[in-house]
Amino acid sequence: MTAEQRQNLQAFRDYIKKILDPTYILSYMSSWLRDDEVQCIQAEKNNKGPIEAASLFLRYLLELQTEGWFRAFLDALYHAGYCGLYEAIETWDFQKLEKLEEHRLLLRRLEPEFKATVSPTDILSEISECLINQECEEIRQICFTKGRMAGAEKMVQCLLRSDKENWPKVLQFALEKDNSKFSELWLVDKGVRRVDCKAVEDDGTEMASIQIFIQEEPECQNLSQNPGPPSEASPNNSHSPLKPRNYQLELALPAKKGKNTVICAPTGCGKTFVSLLICEHHLKNFPHGQKGKVVFFANQIPVYEQQATVFSRYFERFGYNVAGISGATADNVSVQHIIENNDIVILTPQILVNSLNNGAIPSLSVFTLMIFDECHNTSKHHPYNQIMFRYLDHKLGGSPDPLPQVIGLTASVGVGDAKTVEEAMLHICKLCAALDASVIATVRDNVEELEQVVYKPQKISRKVESRASNTFKCIISQLMREAERLAKNVSEELGKFFQIQNREFGTQKYEQWIVAVHKACTVFQMPDKDEESRICKALFLYTSHLRKYNDALIISEDAQMKDALNYLKAFFHDVREAAFDETEQDLTRRFEGFEEMD
Repeated sequence: MTAEQRQNLQAFRDYIKKILDPTYILSYMSSWLRDDEVQCIQAEKNNKGPIEAASLFLRYLLELQTEGWFRAFLDALYHAGYCGLYEAIETWDFQKLEKLEEHRLLLRRLEPEFKATVSPTDILSEISECLINQECEEIRQICFTKGRMAGAEKMVQCLLRSDKENWPKVLQFALEKDNSKFSELWLVDKGVRRVDCKAVEDDGTEMASIQIFIQEEPECQNLSQNPGPPSEASPNNSHSPLKPRNYQLELALPAKKGKNTVICAPTGCGKTFVSLLICEHHLKNFPHGQKGKVVFFANQIPVYEQQATVFSRYFERFGYNVAGISGATADNVSVQHIIENNDIVILTPQILVNSLNNGAIPSLSVFTLMIFDECHNTSKHHPYNQIMFRYLDHKLGGSPDPLPQVIGLTASVGVGDAKTVEEAMLHICKLCAALDASVIATVRDNVEELEQVVYKPQKISRKVESRASNTFKCIISQLMREAERLAKNVSEELGKFFQIQNREFGTQKYEQWIVAVHKACTVFQMPDKDEESRICKALFLYTSHLRKYNDALIISEDAQMKDALNYLKAFFHDVREAAFDETEQDLTRRFEGFEEMD
């Protein structure tokens, strides 16, 4: 190691301490550090945290005189997964890491709301590429032993130390895919939105907004849903063709005519079989000397595995080659080779996005048919939408290369955030535009046959009188008033939000008010950044607790009081399991004072 490298390591040590948890690389540095030094580093982390442990590690490192330790340190970073830090030290350029600081500040500010609303296990697989493998295991273990909030707290700590320059965007995508409320606050794009408290106060009219997110269960492999003997429909008998039902032929008809189509039909009706019929027709009707190529996109790994099996068994008798690639296998195979040498390819969509971005696949023109399972997800930053952006750019750019036919499968096109029929229609039109679809195929002529296959539940409504007296609501309302009073005193400027009148406890309007306060906190700025952070963190804590109280009041309206109380008990149990500050301790004590009402 040169004197310049040693000097640079000293100069950039603050960057390194913010990111490196030295306990993750000690096994790679065991031949360079003494056993007692390793033990001291581990003890320093346990007692004072990773920053102090990293400081001690760097001190030991800089004391080494043996040749080769600097390269060993870089290799340890690379093998442990610290690729961003490795690159920064290799080039002595920390600009990429410096640009992440604004996102770290935002995440620190939003940490209370992250802990209150995000389920780490639901998004961990989506953001694992931004974390060290050992961190992922620790998050899972903490969620299992201490609960969701403790796991969320650990996830925040890991993200704050992440050296992956794309982690803010990856987190945003994961939150949107999980339909998390936190995605409304995690604004990683440039530009600050000003939040006006007047916009929150209106005529007092309450409007309920429901966002529907649909994820289909994998359909039964009895693809035609034929109630006959297994010998007639079992996919294990690859040489016994399945007989399609009339409603399945109806669903497939527009696609067989070559139209870009969204097929919308209930779960369990055999949409997978419909897609097989479309593929078969598509491949068989190419002119002599030409050849079709189909790609089927599956969002979830279990669905991908099931569809790969179903397609292989069905097309085996026709002599078509079928192959599948998922994130678990992509590193071990050539995506380009698989696509070139197979007639039908089953993919998780991110695989194709990555291949298009790195040039392994030149364009979507290599395919003649694309099928999107759960196509209602074609929005925002979802890989489906990224693929269709490419498609539409190609189409509108006037390229002479042919484009594939597009088929979407879904149980429901959904309505998004729509509050009116017109807005719902607009949402559906946007989905069709995103998929370049001219037809929505639904069952119209064979409804009776469909209803014989897919059970249609009956809905019975009974009006229930409201409670004459509601002790639970009185007590929770008192807790909310106390929390509001404490929150109002945190900041004079943001305290203006607490003067708004039209926000009755236990209503959707109150939820909207909380969202407005959270958004105001994300753009709130002061010359004193430490004070700014303290104010915003406190307000997030108070309003996150207010949101839970509001949820409990809504639950108590439609369910038993004990259900609402159990909801709050579960929340405060998670709060106790996580590391909580004086504000949370105070709010928890106030709740415990009323817990005897159970």
